[in-house]
Amino acid sequence: MAKNSTGKSHGRFGRFFGLINGREKYIDKDEMVLQFTNGRTTHLHEMKKAEFEEMCDCIQERFSQDRQSYKEKIRRARSSVLLRIARIGINTIDNWDEVNAFLLSPKIAGKLLYEMNIDELNELIKKLEAIARKGGLKAMERKEDMPPIIPQQTITTTLTTNNQYKS
Repeated sequence: MAKNSTGKSHGRFGRFFGLINGREKYIDKDEMVLQFTNGRTTHLHEMKKAEFEEMCDCIQERFSQDRQSYKEKIRRARSSVLLRIARIGINTIDNWDEVNAFLLSPKIAGKLLYEMNIDELNELIKKLEAIARKGGLKAMERKEDMPPIIPQQTITTTLTTNNQYKS
């Protein structure tokens, strides 16, 4: 017998409660029962065995498809991230140490690739595209190595001050 989160068993309806465990906010039990009994009842115990099995099979198939869909979406997002990392100048072929070090940077993601969900991966893709538009990592490194630009007004004042001491 399946048990719910409180440890109680559900008897003959264990399969149903096992399938919806953790997904209660997505499934309205009464509405599901009403649908599969053609409007006859909203109570599980009043369902015929065939109706109950059909309902459970439908729920199981739906969540199986959702899981496959999610796995495909996350696989594609990870692939997109790796493609963009390669475009900005990091070798991604059998070079996980460098890829991981890059991703762990707080300025980039602060996480490893497999730790990110789809939303985080999509945000990272946007960030990597912005880096690529600005010239990639080489341009970023050159920009960081350059001394800060001194405003023209400060230079003039410094020169004037130096000329006063020479006179």
